Amino acid sequence: MRRRLASLSLMLAALAACSGTPAGRLASSMPKGAPQVAATGTLPLAPPARVPSPYDGNPGFERLFQRLAAIEAGHGGTVDILQLGDSHTAGGVFTTRLRDALQERFGSAGPGYMPAGKPYIGSRRADVAVTQEGKWQYFNSLSDTPSPGWGMTGFVARSRARGAAIAITPKDGLGFDIAGVTVVRQPGGGDLLVLIDDRVVKQISTQGPAGQADWITLPTAGQAQQLKLVAADTRPVDIAGWSLDRAKPGVVFDSAGVVGARLTTMDRWNPETVALELARRKPDLVILAYGTNEGFDRDLDLAAYQERFKAALRRLNAGPVAVVVLGPLDGQAESAACKKVADKDAVFPCQDTPPPLGKCAWYTPTMLGRVRALQAQGAKSGDYVFWDWSQLMPGACGMDRWVRQAVPLARADHVHLTPEGYTLTANAFFAWLMDQYQGYIQPGAVPPRPVVAGRPDTAAAALAGR
Repeated sequence: MRRRLASLSLMLAALAACSGTPAGRLASSMPKGAPQVAATGTLPLAPPARVPSPYDGNPGFERLFQRLAAIEAGHGGTVDILQLGDSHTAGGVFTTRLRDALQERFGSAGPGYMPAGKPYIGSRRADVAVTQEGKWQYFNSLSDTPSPGWGMTGFVARSRARGAAIAITPKDGLGFDIAGVTVVRQPGGGDLLVLIDDRVVKQISTQGPAGQADWITLPTAGQAQQLKLVAADTRPVDIAGWSLDRAKPGVVFDSAGVVGARLTTMDRWNPETVALELARRKPDLVILAYGTNEGFDRDLDLAAYQERFKAALRRLNAGPVAVVVLGPLDGQAESAACKKVADKDAVFPCQDTPPPLGKCAWYTPTMLGRVRALQAQGAKSGDYVFWDWSQLMPGACGMDRWVRQAVPLARADHVHLTPEGYTLTANAFFAWLMDQYQGYIQPGAVPPRPVVAGRPDTAAAALAGR
């Protein structure tokens, strides 16, 4: 999976220009830091000097790249990557492909952290099997009230009957060595039974102040295969997320998406819960994939959005953390006149600006480009790197063109991609990220020793806005 597809070469060059970083070289199949053997079979006296990188001085990206290099050099360690977003993330295809590519290269340290249970129709992860028994209710941070104490997964699972159970099993057969569960306490909260491979290992009371979250760490005696949570009585039990990890070097990829979400959906999350989750997961890279829903909002207050965007970044970047913002994909809306067209299978024309009143056409919302530009502008401050997702698409009305291809890369709604489209763009993002990593460490340079020092435990204060 390390080979770059020839058809993506021009796309990646454009992406590098948009991110403000050079395209660089793709990682070769040789381990990074492996000494280069000359034609005579002798080794060079010293590795070539490392040239300056655009990421020098950025503590988040330096830490990320050093930890990846340490894994490849055989020094051990793990890298935790967290992606948060809207339906493009919730759909799971993009994150699955990106997770697979990273773990194929650096090793798998487990499925990671995710919403508990089955929080929405179509909820799925390709690498785990999730089962549900009995009655459960799911609270969505996009629209549900009152807040039951959402964390960064954006969902809370609540048991509604004694014996209600949810279970998770890695599909690759490699199991897990440690599990984590975030419970949200409440007055009158019930007891939760935690089973690992059908053996009860813990009983947790969730009685307590409303919204108070606790992270329960569950080590195993060996390689376990299933984590199961069971409501011990009729009182409700709230669960904000669960995780499965392995005690081995590699990458763990946490992901959570909420359909219809905006970056400002984070405003509804409990800051203390998110701080707890970040302190436990300690992500090395945070990928934020928001902007599509904002871009289709004609009444969006861009100035207010910009300030809330900055605030959300401050909450997540309790550093040193590398942050990449994925600028929204291209997309089209259907003009009001099309709703009167009897033939719903008709292929409407597409234009890059709103059509005149009464004309039926797909058109690109004006606000979509403004949101993308705002995100790109924010990257210039150096707080994060901007990766323009839309630059993979063929210019004006790019989504429409992908819809009409012989093998469509986008769905007929002109908002979401097909599995082929998400896979292609995930491959492109992976190739770009590896270019940046390779450009930082440089082929032939001696890989740095692993970074083992944890960050100061100041996440709670940062996320609370103090």
